[in-house]
Amino acid sequence: MRISEHVLNIVQFDALLSVYASRMKSEIGLNYLNSLQFCEGLKQLELRQTLLREWISFCDSNNIVWNNNVSPVLLMLRSAKKSGLLTGEELLKVRDFLTLESRLREQLTVAQKVYLSFSAVTRKMREFSSEIKALSVIEDSGRLSDSASQKLRELRESSGIVKRNARISGQRLIEDDKILNMLQERALAFRDGRFLLIVKQENINRFPGLFVDRSSSGNSVYMEPNALTPLNNKISILAREENEEERRILANLTRQLLVREGAIEEAENALGEIDLLCSADEVRSKYHWNIPIIKPQVMFKLFDARHPLLKERAVPVDVSCGGDAFRQLIITGPNTGGKTVVLKSAAVCIAAAWLGLPIPASEGSVVGAINSIYADIGDEQSIEQNLSTFSAHLKNIINILKEADGHSLLLLDELGAGTDPQEGGALGVAILEELRVANKSLVLATTHHNPIKQYALTASGVETASMEFNPETFSPTYRLLAGIPGRSNAILIATAFGMPRGVIEKAKRALSEHEITSEEMVAGIHERGRLLEVRERELRVREKQMEKQKADYQQRILEIETRRDEIYSAADKRAAGIIHEAEEKSKAMIRGLEGVVKSAAHKEISSRHDDVAKLRRLIENRHKKRNERIIEAARKERELKNAPFIPREGMTVQVADSGMVGVIENIKNDRAQLIAGSMKLNVPLENLIPTTKKAKVAEPVIDTSGGIRYERVPSSLMVRGMNVGEALPLTANYLDRAMRAGYSSVIIVHGRGEGILRREIHSLCASLKYISDFRLGDADEGGYGVTVVSFRR
Repeated sequence: MRISEHVLNIVQFDALLSVYASRMKSEIGLNYLNSLQFCEGLKQLELRQTLLREWISFCDSNNIVWNNNVSPVLLMLRSAKKSGLLTGEELLKVRDFLTLESRLREQLTVAQKVYLSFSAVTRKMREFSSEIKALSVIEDSGRLSDSASQKLRELRESSGIVKRNARISGQRLIEDDKILNMLQERALAFRDGRFLLIVKQENINRFPGLFVDRSSSGNSVYMEPNALTPLNNKISILAREENEEERRILANLTRQLLVREGAIEEAENALGEIDLLCSADEVRSKYHWNIPIIKPQVMFKLFDARHPLLKERAVPVDVSCGGDAFRQLIITGPNTGGKTVVLKSAAVCIAAAWLGLPIPASEGSVVGAINSIYADIGDEQSIEQNLSTFSAHLKNIINILKEADGHSLLLLDELGAGTDPQEGGALGVAILEELRVANKSLVLATTHHNPIKQYALTASGVETASMEFNPETFSPTYRLLAGIPGRSNAILIATAFGMPRGVIEKAKRALSEHEITSEEMVAGIHERGRLLEVRERELRVREKQMEKQKADYQQRILEIETRRDEIYSAADKRAAGIIHEAEEKSKAMIRGLEGVVKSAAHKEISSRHDDVAKLRRLIENRHKKRNERIIEAARKERELKNAPFIPREGMTVQVADSGMVGVIENIKNDRAQLIAGSMKLNVPLENLIPTTKKAKVAEPVIDTSGGIRYERVPSSLMVRGMNVGEALPLTANYLDRAMRAGYSSVIIVHGRGEGILRREIHSLCASLKYISDFRLGDADEGGYGVTVVSFRR
């Protein structure tokens, strides 16, 4: 996209940039915005839009790391190339900058696993841990800390000792009666690194010391006692050595940073881009601006476009040109009716789109492959070049005709104005025809000339539009009416303002019959156009309402399916519990039988085993399908909200296959360490779904004596995936240790499967006398994939 600074100034593009600048967090972002270049092609533009869309989605569920005190550092580094030295305050700014860059790089590197476009930013960011560590010797005040070097520490310690001795000696002098009578103030002064006494003016020749300076009042003088001169000299020497050591350290730090100048420049560019992305997100949200649709055709279609300069006073307009429709749009209407604003609004929106930013237009607006914008707007007369208004416009249009091509957009305001109306109109028609046939450019033009209006009605690929005029209030409404030629309102306005009736009648007679008929025809077209536009706006409102109803309907379906699965899950859990209870009672009854009866009972139970196994498999299959639906429902809900789910540390999530809710402690190798109450689980990230439920928080278990349990026994045991021979000894040993450690209850995670391991663990629990109760877990504990064991107290 090519747009000259001259054209940007004409369309007042700075008004749009100022909106984004107002939402910037730092000067770094402002510098980046001011240097931002238009995209060179559709591919680059699509990449910028993808990055912005993913950034908006990321910000919906994440807080961006930032430091409002961060400032640009690149200019300081370039200045340091000459001086070789950055001050402590400047190095402090560099440290803050590098620290923020490192924190953002860490945050975005994790996020780019989901938001792939973030790599375009993170690849500009570098590792600066060694530089940050080196700069840690800078205190928050900008002063070098004593730990910057051993020599600096020793010099400051020595200086401190000498200063203390000087204060002691000075205090002794003040307490000496001979000296005290000569002093103006009974205090020790410290000026320019030396300890002094304030002596009365009349005692200047009597005081045993050297004159240094006179007080501002002139009534006293600053003098250095002879007794303090050796100590002051020592202080000065140490101060000079300290200053030299500080300069040496600062110079070393500066050299270390200058070596990384290129990397720091890239990092500053990345932080500026992040600041702009944050600004774009805020502008989009606050002002309801939108990211336009990009198409490869040479065209644009803007809905409710408005110029940022007008702010709340802007009247939104729908304007389009190009594609399979017309390539020239001729806008007519009364002066101050808003024709020029339409041209500028279109240019501002298209230019903003090619920067990859949201535009001041409604959702659904489209911008195509427009590679340049040219404009001839306003009064271009020049005294210096001896050009009239018409000549200046003519010179500009000649240059545009030379440079514009089939991918250009031309904005021609008041085409043919500034000269004889007939000649101006003829010239305007010729220019438009040349642009239509030879250049094939997109053209937005405004005019008052009838020949150009007639050309717009008859030429192929040319459309007409007009600015609406309210005949009742005799004022423009600033609304653009597409497909309707402008109606002359000069006689109507003159009548309203009290022009004598005789003059009005003569003006009407002066018009030819053809012109009167044309005016009447245009009036009819205006009325029909107005009705069609009302209908179109009603249809657009209904379309938006239907889209919202569709989204609400899909959300309701998800809620119903979720509720259905919860009901089925509870029923299956009860069924599994009944089966388990029946099995346990059967086993207990068999243990009380003897002989033939016991054998017959065993056979009967065995014959029912297959039926019970089938029922369990049915329950397990239903549970598996429910889990799949839960994960799919969560995915659809995120799509409706346009908010991808990214598990991260500290987030409360739900395990889809259990209903368990917990907090992610850490993430490693696509698995999350989850804390759910007193239990820790290692869960694949793909099995986690977002939730609004609150996770249970583990509390310290208190033993019977009232003391806190200190033995390191985990609150849960994971035996899922083990066979019975492996799991039972571990479970028995764990339960014994947990009971001795003072737990009131623990959790055994055995999984679901066919229930073989679960039944054996339940049999073990039933046989242990120190266990008071055991049960399958609740939905938020892991369901029947876990068993909660309670101990007797």
